[in-house]
Amino acid sequence: MNELERTIKKLKNLPQYKNMAEEELNKIAQENLERSEILSSLTFCINEEEIKFAKNLLENYLAQSSFENFSEKQTLGQLIDQELLSKRMKDSLKTQYSAANPSIPLQMIEQLDAVIERIEGLKVKLGLSQKEKTNALNEWAKLKAKALAYYKENQGCNVVKCPYCQKLFMLLKDIKNYTSEKLPWFRKTLLYNHKLFQLYEQNRITKEEMCIIFGVSSDYIDLIFENEYKNKK
Repeated sequence: MNELERTIKKLKNLPQYKNMAEEELNKIAQENLERSEILSSLTFCINEEEIKFAKNLLENYLAQSSFENFSEKQTLGQLIDQELLSKRMKDSLKTQYSAANPSIPLQMIEQLDAVIERIEGLKVKLGLSQKEKTNALNEWAKLKAKALAYYKENQGCNVVKCPYCQKLFMLLKDIKNYTSEKLPWFRKTLLYNHKLFQLYEQNRITKEEMCIIFGVSSDYIDLIFENEYKNKK
């Protein structure tokens, strides 16, 4: 039995996972193993306080982003290690400053600055930098607004351009659940409705009302009434 199978077996014995699907259990077990691997790889994680600190950091970073490949997870471990080292150095500085006649440990301060710089670099590499995230969110909001505006202006268009190769292609709709109905507003290519012209002939609707309904001029109503309606009545 490998480590994953053992982890799944342990989860099945817990009440909250008892009736969970095998696929979901497998996913949770895999995530737990990955967390354990990251924590076990840490150099500056020895006592209970540091273990707790590292676990909280790990959960915090995992909540902010997902790390799919091995390289990202390895970098995440390096980041937590540097965070732990930074905590140790800060705790040490606090202890020295609380002494009766504290000295200024310039070398340790320089080392701490270097560690903090490495932490920021690793955060940027993993996309966890706050500034980078803010910029990314702003850019996403702009792109989303542009996309919505384009959608409103081109709702009926099914020809789109690939953002990568710039080639045009069509989006074809699946119409298997559609039913075909007669279109009562056209005769061939002419804007036309037989029932409305019938009402117009019976003086039940005025020419002005016909113009408003069809969105055309009175000349168009006269033309269609004489040449289309009467001739084919």
